[in-house]
Amino acid sequence: MNHITLSGELGSGKSTVANYLISKMPFKIVSAGLLFRQLAAKHGMSAKEFNEFIESDPKYDHYVDDTMAELGRTDEKIIFDSRMAWHFVPSSFKIYLYVDVDTATERIFNDVGRVSESYADKATARREIIDRRKSELLRYQNFYHCNLDDYSNYDLIVDTSHATREEVNELVFNSFKAFDEGKEYTKIWLSPKSLIIKGDAGNDADEEVVINKKDGQFFVEKGAAKVKKALENGKSLVAVDVVKC
Repeated sequence: MNHITLSGELGSGKSTVANYLISKMPFKIVSAGLLFRQLAAKHGMSAKEFNEFIESDPKYDHYVDDTMAELGRTDEKIIFDSRMAWHFVPSSFKIYLYVDVDTATERIFNDVGRVSESYADKATARREIIDRRKSELLRYQNFYHCNLDDYSNYDLIVDTSHATREEVNELVFNSFKAFDEGKEYTKIWLSPKSLIIKGDAGNDADEEVVINKKDGQFFVEKGAAKVKKALENGKSLVAVDVVKC
């Protein structure tokens, strides 16, 4: 497999994972975000302002996406750091990194190196992260009829909210190696702290873990015992069998 596509939320750690992967394998990184920010700067706008500006005009999205698609047809070993690369580079290992909005806010607000996404205070950061996310979801739905929140689009989903970067990096690397070698691997890993247990979610330790994602929250439909055990043992991630979106 020559191509890896890395999608996910703002502040989920995409750049950290991408840099780790290229330290382990002979890949290079192509960042749609960098291309997008260069376009925004050329128009004298922030990333959020540019997102809103192009909601009714897809030509700038097409420039970035066409670049991704063209590179995806080559034999170069590339990691595409892009929200939509999974769609435009279908022959790839498709990774999605999730992070809850409060953790994302902390990471982005405290990242002094993120000059293009600086905020006056945390409340502003949180609000703009949510607004930008809504803008992107709307744009991709309108232009490409794609739902970024549909986890069936991806080969690996990892919740980075409460896991260390070392845990996330190793999990992604080992999952890719298993995929590349045609071996079985667990495709969905969520933080037990992110999961809301319903009263009828079951207590059989052998049950599969089934999650219903609704309005940005994860509700446990089956497998409550496994989730509770992971919480009791201080685990940062729990294997999930199904996410209904």
